[in-house]
Amino acid sequence: MPKHKILLLDDEQNIINSVTRILRSDELEIFSANDADSAWDLLKKINGVDLIISDNKLPTISGVEFLTKVRQLYPDTIRILITGYPDLESTIRAINAGQIYRFITKPWENEELIMIVKQALDYCDILKDNRALIALARKQSEALNTMQKRYNISQSEFDKSGIYIIDEQKVSETLDEFMKKYYPQGIK
Repeated sequence: MPKHKILLLDDEQNIINSVTRILRSDELEIFSANDADSAWDLLKKINGVDLIISDNKLPTISGVEFLTKVRQLYPDTIRILITGYPDLESTIRAINAGQIYRFITKPWENEELIMIVKQALDYCDILKDNRALIALARKQSEALNTMQKRYNISQSEFDKSGIYIIDEQKVSETLDEFMKKYYPQGIK
């Protein structure tokens, strides 16, 4: 299983170091940036991440604004906002504008931060699995539609549960036609 990628964005290097130490694990690949521009460059270079933990007070842009842009460009990335200056207005704006997964205040409890990150990455995995299942269901639906058209099967030929009962006589006739067409002398 590939490692989850996490981006830590904070203008205070000691905060990045602290969170990195707390989250260090063989299953995680942790990247960091001290400003939004560096974070954008990094996101482009590594083709996105699974989770971003961003401080709200950044030098040129707020964490809410940054995560809102992340949502537009990397909608599958889980977003967590961390701040030392919580207020109700910024919390509501963060949740509404950036669709923030969680809002964490400084100082945090290490065990709680680990648990939140684990839950966020589990949620990320669920989203990926759901997308894969939806893609598979679409392929199966397309294959079924192709078969229905190719073999001229109407929707009324399916039973109430959606199962198509194969008419053995019809299959036998189709096989006989196939054999006569492609093997007129029979198989030797």
